[in-house]
Parts: sequence; structure tokens; C-alpha cells
Amino acid sequence: MTGSTAVHRALERLDEERDAVAERGAAFEAFSTRVRELPAASPGPTGDRRPPMASPTAMAPPIQTQRSAPSPSESHCVTVREAFDEIVQPHSTADIDTDESLAETIAAELNEDIAVALATETGWTPSLKAAVLEETATRRREVTVLEETLRDERQTLEAAIDEVDEIVAWLRSTADESLLQCDFDRLEGKHEQLETYRDRLEELTSDRQTQLAGSTNRYGPGGTRYRTMVESVYSACRTRYPVLSTATRLYGICGDCQRTVRAHLSRRV
Repeated sequence: MTGSTAVHRALERLDEERDAVAERGAAFEAFSTRVRELPAASPGPTGDRRPPMASPTAMAPPIQTQRSAPSPSESHCVTVREAFDEIVQPHSTADIDTDESLAETIAAELNEDIAVALATETGWTPSLKAAVLEETATRRREVTVLEETLRDERQTLEAAIDEVDEIVAWLRSTADESLLQCDFDRLEGKHEQLETYRDRLEELTSDRQTQLAGSTNRYGPGGTRYRTMVESVYSACRTRYPVLSTATRLYGICGDCQRTVRAHLSRRV
């Protein structure tokens, strides 16, 4: 059982999730750096970018220049979309089964107004740049909170594994011992040890239930329910509650062993 319980397998899955979250955080940081490097231009007083009035001669440009190229401000919107597509989108859509357009991902990760502004190329203005950076900073803060929560979860799993491994090791060490050859004191010691293990497993289960009912926000109210985070992380596992599953199973095994020992004790009285 040691090394192959649900809680042992959960530790492997958790480490995969921690790596993915770290990569997501690095992606948003790289995207933020790319966005900050793009200068933003303020629109004119009336909000348009028409050139100032000129003389009739100046207003008649050569034919080949009548179709002007996109302004740097407009091309920066394209640059931001391309940067998001290259840097962020792979870490945003990796866990979804359906295809999602770039505009949909931008709307989901930043917001719909930003997605529309970047898609219509209305201009890379200071306000749009600030909005993109603000939403990106929010995602990075969320990643930081999630990383802290996953560290807490790993500590929980490690403590549970230590408990499980100790109990399983004791059960294995006594599995081949014949109870018929044990005297009363030996049987009584086994019974008390099993009772101690059951008490510890009850405490482990109770502490886990309390943790699941709490929030991922350690700084005050709000945040995601810890249970929701656990269900999401272990959704691909055979059980979404590996600590509870393993503790409950082991509690039952200890109970069965204790009843067997108790039956032998009763014959010695």
C-alpha cells in the first residue's frame, strides 16, 4: 500500500499542477514586459487622428501614397495580440477541450472591452495600455495566491503520507505474525496501537474536512473555496479527495484488524 495510495498519486499530480501554474505566472510576466515596452500615443483632442488642415496642393498626394499604412499606434494593437497568442494563450487553453479563438481567450483572461479594443485596432492609447497592464497584474497576483495555496496543499499531502506510511509499515511488520502465538499482553498492545492509529486517522480526516471548508485566501474573506481548488487539481485522478479516501480506507483496515485482535483477546480471558 505504501507508495501506491491515492494520496501518494495525488502528490505526483500536485507537482504537475505546480509546474503548470509556475509556467502560467512566467507567461504573464513575460507578456507584461512586452506590453510595457510598447509606447502608447494619445489620440487627438476630438478622439480622431486626422492630419491638420493643409493647402489644396498639399492635400493632393501622389496616387501611390493615397492609401496610408497603419499608424504605429494601430500596429501596436496587432503586436499585443500576437504577443498574447505566443506567450499566454498556450498556458490558458491547455486544459480546455474545445477550440477557442484568440479574441475569446483575451476576453477570458483580461476582459471583453480589452479584447474588442485590440481586435478593432482603434489605437494603442495610454488608457488601453494601462488597462492591459492592470488586468495582467491581477492575473499575476492570482497566480501568486494559487502558488501559495498549492504549497500549503503539498505540506498537507506530505504530512498525510508520513502518517499513512507509518501505519502501513506497522501493519506490514505484524502481518505475518500469528495471533495464536501471542500472549495476552502482546495482543493487548496490538489492540491499543490500532486504537491509537484509528484516533490519528480520525484527527487527520477532521483536519482535512476543516481545511476543505476554508478559503484559499489567507489574508481575509473572499477567495476560492479550498474544496473547489482540490476538486480542480485532482479532477483527473480516480478520486478528488485523496487524503480523505486514503484515511478512510486505512481506518477501515485498522478497524478490521482490531476486531480480529479483540476476538483473540476474548478467548484469553
